[in-house]
Amino acid sequence: MYTQRISIEINTKVNKDELIDEFGLLMSFYRSNGQTQGRIESQYIENDKIVCLPFTLEKHSLEKKNNNYYVNKQTEKIENLCNSKLTFKTVGKSYDSYKTPCECEKSDFYILITNYITIESPVTCGTCNKSVPLYRFPIYHDYGYLPILSWETNYVSCDSLQMNCEVGERWALNQMQKINSQLSKQGLEICRKIAELTLVPTFYYLHNYKKVKEDQSERHCPNCNEKWDLKKQIHDCYDFKCDNCNIISTISPNT
Repeated sequence: MYTQRISIEINTKVNKDELIDEFGLLMSFYRSNGQTQGRIESQYIENDKIVCLPFTLEKHSLEKKNNNYYVNKQTEKIENLCNSKLTFKTVGKSYDSYKTPCECEKSDFYILITNYITIESPVTCGTCNKSVPLYRFPIYHDYGYLPILSWETNYVSCDSLQMNCEVGERWALNQMQKINSQLSKQGLEICRKIAELTLVPTFYYLHNYKKVKEDQSERHCPNCNEKWDLKKQIHDCYDFKCDNCNIISTISPNT
């Protein structure tokens, strides 16, 4: 993950509070286009300059070629308000060993997956098991990818509830591991649409955490009831995969 520095000099008498709001809107457009990661970034005014420090998957994620209509329109508005141009600089990497997201020329399949602590893309490559920046996909909806990010936010909320345990744990866990839950239905529809747009099979990760010990080696797909256990794990992680229903899962750690 890269940390970027976006800044702009304020060369007019524009109201700085209003300008901060406009800048925040720009960051939300970057987010909805999959160019930045995470939901909150550091943003501050330094003398007559606004500075923001978002995370990106690639060093060039914020290049103009990746912008959509809303990013370009808001950029133009802010630059006119400030009478100056936005500047971009890569500050560094979140850790030294970070390489790159997926670089596969064509993935065998994609996986829709996230959790309550990650800020990676909610889509990973089934071939290399790395994040896939959303802006590499054909436009999903209204110049961006908000339906995918909406599902991601819902999933993270459920995962947070079940990890915190005190409020809504059972409900949240059921949303994550039942194939007919509202959360799963939302995710499966997204997988269907991504597969339609990319012509690459897209699998929904179905969480699996059982509170009672059981033999899971003979489990069947919770949707079609066909056998879905894999003879060999995928990426030392996934134990189940149904090509009929496009869902993928793991053996519960509580065994």
